[in-house]
Amino acid sequence: MQPNGFFVISLDFELYWGMFDKVTLSQYGDNIRGVQQAIPEILTLFEQNGIHATWATVGMLMTKNKQTLMAHLPQNGAQPKYTDMNVSAYEHIRTFSIGETEQTDPYHYGPSLVKKIMGTKGQELGSHTFSHYYCLDGVKNDTTIFAADCDAFKRIATPFTTQVTSIVFPRNQMNEDALATCSEFGFTAYRGTPQHFLYTGKKEKEQTNLLLRALRLIDTYINLTGHHTFSINSTATTQLKNVQGSWFFRPYSKTLSLLESLKLRRIKNSMTYAAKHNQIFHLWWHPHNFGINRKENLQNLIEIIDHFKTLKTQYGMQSASMKDITQLKQPRSTS
Repeated sequence: MQPNGFFVISLDFELYWGMFDKVTLSQYGDNIRGVQQAIPEILTLFEQNGIHATWATVGMLMTKNKQTLMAHLPQNGAQPKYTDMNVSAYEHIRTFSIGETEQTDPYHYGPSLVKKIMGTKGQELGSHTFSHYYCLDGVKNDTTIFAADCDAFKRIATPFTTQVTSIVFPRNQMNEDALATCSEFGFTAYRGTPQHFLYTGKKEKEQTNLLLRALRLIDTYINLTGHHTFSINSTATTQLKNVQGSWFFRPYSKTLSLLESLKLRRIKNSMTYAAKHNQIFHLWWHPHNFGINRKENLQNLIEIIDHFKTLKTQYGMQSASMKDITQLKQPRSTS
């Protein structure tokens, strides 16, 4: 059977580096600590079912200790400046008592988890930038500063893999200058946003718009904006390919538990559409989304994987990482 459509998964692996500007450890620490159990459980499911995935990882968490972290920081002149410096990882390092190692501070370090990921068949290590870098929120940030971030990431990733070719921008903040810099550093894929105004990358303050958040929440359960699948041919137009994100896998919520079936149906319907129309469906989430309510979240993931296996049998759908998509030699036309 000819392959017909692809199911792509990417995970934004960031630990507390992706949340320190949003919540305190007393509010969200259980989610972050739960990553230590969630990632091995997710990897086991992936390995058992032949699932490929891209793990877009914040470079800072790959350091083995604080000394190594400090040694890899770009110089002050090459560190990003933000209107609100509370979103800066460098400011967080200066003002927060970060521990010395993964054993004493699992909120900021995760090199053992990166090793587990790289030791699992079909898994790709991607970049979530070195410092959880915001491309749209900066002031006086130029391509030189983002290049310093890319360089720091490449250096810290070297012990884990020979080459990193996929990048996911934190908060989906990206611009043309950043994409050009990514090409210069050998990246061949990035995760763009769905082609709808609700999901366009925005500055942090714009992300908190209540109407925007409400519409996105409703769209999780009821199809307001479409399937967000995309043509295989559309990824092959440039050297840096847009492996567009289709859907955020919102974690289980006890408050909204009665709507879980609607959420899963929304995802599975879009997966089916992609398989039937020879397109790509790209699901993404953060490991810390599974840090609590792991049983419920993993059961939902199992249901999604089982649906993929059905689509693989019926239509020839294939599992793929972002890198896998860029390596398609002869993209097929849609019908």
